[in-house]
Amino acid sequence: MIENNYLEQLNEAQRAAVSYLDGPQLVIAGAGSGKTRVLTYKIVHLLHQGIDPWRILALTFTNKAANEMRERIKAMVGDRTASRLWMGTFHSIFRRILAAHTDRIGFKPGFTIYDSADSKALVKTIIKEMDLDDKIYKPSVVLNAISGAKNALISPAAYKASADIIAADRRARRPQLYQVYETYCRRCFVANAMDFDDLLYFTNVLFRDNPDILHHYQEFFSYVLVDEYQDTNFAQHLIVNMLTRHTGKLCVVGDDAQSIYSFRGANIDNILQLRRQYPTLRTFKLEQNYRSTQVITNAANSLIAKNKEQIPKNVFSRNEVGDKIELVRAYSDMEEGYQVATRILSRRAAAHDSFEDYAILYRTNAQSRQLEESLRKRNIPYRIYGGLSFYQRQEVKDAMAYFRLSLNPDDDEALRRVINTPARGIGSTTLNRLIRAAMESGVSIWTVLTDISAYDTGIASAAAKKLAVFADLIRRFIDLNLRGENAFTVAEQIITASGLIAQYISDHTPESIARRENLEELVSAVREFVEERLEEGNSDITLADFMGMASLATDQDTKDDDDQATERVTLMTAHAAKGLEFNNVFVVGVEEDLFPSAMANSTPREIEEERRLLYVAITRAKRFCMLSYATNRFRNGQTVWPSPSRFIRDIDPQYLSKPTAQSIDDDPPSFNSYKSYNSYKSYNSESSQSAKNSRSAQTSQVVPEVGAKIEHQKFGRGTVTAVDTSQPDTRIIVNFENAGQRTLLLKYAKFTIL
Repeated sequence: MIENNYLEQLNEAQRAAVSYLDGPQLVIAGAGSGKTRVLTYKIVHLLHQGIDPWRILALTFTNKAANEMRERIKAMVGDRTASRLWMGTFHSIFRRILAAHTDRIGFKPGFTIYDSADSKALVKTIIKEMDLDDKIYKPSVVLNAISGAKNALISPAAYKASADIIAADRRARRPQLYQVYETYCRRCFVANAMDFDDLLYFTNVLFRDNPDILHHYQEFFSYVLVDEYQDTNFAQHLIVNMLTRHTGKLCVVGDDAQSIYSFRGANIDNILQLRRQYPTLRTFKLEQNYRSTQVITNAANSLIAKNKEQIPKNVFSRNEVGDKIELVRAYSDMEEGYQVATRILSRRAAAHDSFEDYAILYRTNAQSRQLEESLRKRNIPYRIYGGLSFYQRQEVKDAMAYFRLSLNPDDDEALRRVINTPARGIGSTTLNRLIRAAMESGVSIWTVLTDISAYDTGIASAAAKKLAVFADLIRRFIDLNLRGENAFTVAEQIITASGLIAQYISDHTPESIARRENLEELVSAVREFVEERLEEGNSDITLADFMGMASLATDQDTKDDDDQATERVTLMTAHAAKGLEFNNVFVVGVEEDLFPSAMANSTPREIEEERRLLYVAITRAKRFCMLSYATNRFRNGQTVWPSPSRFIRDIDPQYLSKPTAQSIDDDPPSFNSYKSYNSYKSYNSESSQSAKNSRSAQTSQVVPEVGAKIEHQKFGRGTVTAVDTSQPDTRIIVNFENAGQRTLLLKYAKFTIL
């Protein structure tokens, strides 16, 4: 039973949007303005007007959103009524429609839905059958192209007939991609299977080619509601338009300022230009932010105001004024992590809140590594939202397996993992024969692999040659360790010579870019390990030493994953944060070529989406928000000196608490003993067995006095508390503001005296 006073529970703007039923409407829902509440009450209002629940279609992007709305509606109208609504994700609803009309699209009843793993397996099979180079026709790239074509409603025939598409494929050295697409679709059809994109593609085909069916659903659905309309792609937009263009019974809710998924096919024009399809469209704006403080809301407004492609709105908050957004300048990504960890502990001690109230947001997954290490050192529990901890990621584990194998070639598990990673033509049959021979003889797989003729393996000569090439590769890595090369030199050689990183270089899908960045970040971790120990006068800088340190990190990852009861800080990308909220939000790496991304800053439209992404990140915060940037960061195999993001200048300065140490317009500091990336390739300490390594890049450093203030390239500002000249190499002890106390070997230390 619906209570008659339900409209009184809404504010004026929400009530106006819920009550309007006279034509198509667009509800622009600013951050924290109660979007889900409006959708829920809109459906309740439709039911109150006498519309049957089964004639209301509500489309969402996630099952979570659909379930949340259904539960709220159930609480207001009862389970029986709520269960009869046509409410769910685009894919689930359209699967239901297609299942009722399989004969019209040539499929049989009970068709299968292929998930991403099924689709990838099929593409791999086709590539192999066509004898194509899977390093060029990478399954992930091919699937991305097929998905893009389907979402643009481009059939295999239309794909093949498009001169522009074929020319682009030829430039990418994939001229036979159209054949893979044709074969993939044919195999799915023969198997009576559809992938996720087919559910949209074939719904469009069904409605386009069967006017009677389209008319049935136009009449059947008395009202259509769509959540997060700014995230719709062409196929979704077209289906909604076909269902409602003649009736006008449409309510779409979204926020153009939160359109951040163009890489998934989302088209912001669907919401910006909706009036073109619906000339009588009424726009309602939900502008009161119930989530954030006034300062956070106003700061976000001043940022997004710089975008030209948007629907004007004035989001406001009546919450407390709140503190200014804290802008933090860090000396390095390492010190940035320390600063974040320090502030979490200090704020938590003052507010007595939970670690669950804290989130750290970053632009790329690779940034999590430094943050994870900083949190672990402070014993701050954390979780990676929607992903894995750094050392648990597939490509990182692949690299670490190579590291293990170079130190211990008898490590069977490591060998199993990398013997055909990246693919080098060593199949499971060959590997199984090696394993069987090793088990029968009671030796390691490596022992058999390096002396195949001595064992009864049954391995053909062609396969044996491939194994010999792999064995030679591992021997090279083993020799690097035996020669006493430092961890950075060995790790860099392994990741390059193994082909691990090369397999992701030419693939520009988001997945491959993230994997490449993670491998580069692993190299950064090893380099940082060597640098830090050298500065401390510690000669334990071999790969074995690094692996000892890293094993502690991976063990901690496992413990955190197992302990679901522990309250934890949340780490995630800014993209993953959409729809979430936290009392305290730290947005790190707000720098040029990182945020905005170097891969999304070539056009005004790309820059505007990056600005929207930062807007989303800032508006996740309820009470406190911190933006940070570093003056040096190790990225893409070298130390870079990034500038603060242009977006910082877009924020009205009255809402920012700027760093006092340096203006955001200043150039980065110059460190008089800075060593370049290349010079570190030959690093090693005098006490190690590799004293022969060149140190020609080293420069002398003035000995500071006790009490002197210094500025370190990575650790930031600190005070010298002691100087030890009793040993051949002078050491200084420094108490850093954020990194704590450190002992530094003077000749390697990178600092300036203030």
